[in-house]
Amino acid sequence: MDTKMNTEAGQNKERKHGSNWKESYVIFIVLPIIFTILFPLGGIFYLCGRFYPDLIFHSTCTIYPMVGGFIIFCFFTGILRCLHNWKSYTRKRKRILAAETAIPIMFIIIFLIPFFLPIESDFWGFGSHAFAHGFRERIRIKVDTDAIREWLKTVSKENYTDYLHRKEWPESLKVLNPVGAALSADENGNPNVRVILGGSLEWGLVIGMEDMKIPPSDFSRYGEYGLPLEPGAYVWYR
Repeated sequence: MDTKMNTEAGQNKERKHGSNWKESYVIFIVLPIIFTILFPLGGIFYLCGRFYPDLIFHSTCTIYPMVGGFIIFCFFTGILRCLHNWKSYTRKRKRILAAETAIPIMFIIIFLIPFFLPIESDFWGFGSHAFAHGFRERIRIKVDTDAIREWLKTVSKENYTDYLHRKEWPESLKVLNPVGAALSADENGNPNVRVILGGSLEWGLVIGMEDMKIPPSDFSRYGEYGLPLEPGAYVWYR
């Protein structure tokens, strides 16, 4: 009898505060799911690469700690809500509270996984993968690889350098507004240009002739991830 009365009291309490539950769903379920997709699963890195690469520094140094604090808040709040009058809740309410606690746990687990894996594991570069895919889509819209290759054909070996002066950039390179550029030879002896577009964290692209090999990603040695743009060209992120 007491159990039945407690259940009915819990149901009445839930009906009374129904509007607050909807707000609770947004705060403790919807937002944690969105943040899990954006951060540990790399969504924010893709969006940075696609629309505003410079934001990646702010997302890792500023936004990420704020989101992490919010997730920790959701986790401990979910624990307290589960401990408070658990027996009086309906099954539906119990499942919701369990989800509110489980989602922050998943966020934390996905975030911590790389720290228990060797540095050469691809999981270490998950954010880099997402950033490179978004960055590649951005570059495809802006770059004219044919024009850059025509310019490369006019470059002699004497001009190969680790720092190509801005006044020597062709217009097809200037439109990218790079931080720097370097000229070198590929494995076939043909010229290629390495363009640096990033600032504090580096990213850019390499363009050579169509038969230039695209090197494999190597996080353990260089911490660099490369993604093919087209034959003889690729974007990279370090």
